[in-house]
Amino acid sequence: MEQAKQLNTRLHIRVSKDGANTYYELMDGQLKLKDVSKADIIEMSIQFVSSLRY
Repeated sequence: MEQAKQLNTRLHIRVSKDGANTYYELMDGQLKLKDVSKADIIEMSIQFVSSLRY
C-alpha cells in the first residue's frame, strides 16, 4: 500500500529484448508495475486516443 501512495502520474512501457523474445513492462519511474502483452499495449493506446476526442 505504501507504493501506491508514491506513484508518479507518468507511466511508460519499457521494452526489452532477450534474443528472439520481446518483453513489455508497465513502469512508473523505476518501479515495475506489471508485465503487459502487445494486445494490452494496443488496447491502452486505443483508449488513450479515444479519450482525446472529448
